[in-house]
Amino acid sequence: MKREFIGIGMYSVNFELEKAWQELFLLAGELNPELALPVHFLNTVDKKNILSNETRISHICGLPLVSHYKKKLIPLFTPHFDLDGLEGPNYFSYFMVSQSSQINSVDETKGLVASVNSHDSHSGANVFRSEIEFRRELGLFNNFYKKIVITGSHKNSIQSIIDHETDIACVDAMSFFYLSRANPKIANQLKIIGRSMISPAPPFVTHKDHPLCSSSCLIEVLNTALNLLDQRSKDNLKIKRFSFVPLAKYDSIINQQD
Repeated sequence: MKREFIGIGMYSVNFELEKAWQELFLLAGELNPELALPVHFLNTVDKKNILSNETRISHICGLPLVSHYKKKLIPLFTPHFDLDGLEGPNYFSYFMVSQSSQINSVDETKGLVASVNSHDSHSGANVFRSEIEFRRELGLFNNFYKKIVITGSHKNSIQSIIDHETDIACVDAMSFFYLSRANPKIANQLKIIGRSMISPAPPFVTHKDHPLCSSSCLIEVLNTALNLLDQRSKDNLKIKRFSFVPLAKYDSIINQQD
């Protein structure tokens, strides 16, 4: 029998979170065996794994979903994160500088060095560019900064600020929460100078031409499983519930590039 997987790499920043995600899906599979949920997991956001026919569900950033995979993947469900300032299946990013910095606004970072996790990240790059070019009308993103460093992850972007290698970073608020909870010293070394616009949160997706199951059935059992999880797993995930966000909603992410 072919081994199939669930990709949980978006926010599995440590063993505790990885385990909590696994327990959620395993419990959901026990509650509704007819869904045939995979019992194997991949802690990755690698394109090869996401597009593999063996990966039946995968957590993915909304930007590559609509810019590259719109014809191949469809949303199944989206988390409602339990974070101050958030309502519904949405998220935002923080603009951060070093705690020792005299900078107090994004406007003051002109001519400095910025870090982004990836060019195809909505939370780390797309909303950052939108903040500069459209919301504040400060000019072209690439011209506004002396240099833009691609770090490879939100964790690396945070570390680049702490190490004074870059001056400002745009970091997914949930990633920052998870990382600073695992290492409380992080928060003490950073200063938040703003928030990005709110956008639809990263969805879990399945293959368009070979979907694993219906969204409604999966959402119902995941919400039941979430309520039945042990308190430690609930606290680790920090998710209120799941709901369906249609692909058209994620098109707003592309519109923020116009």
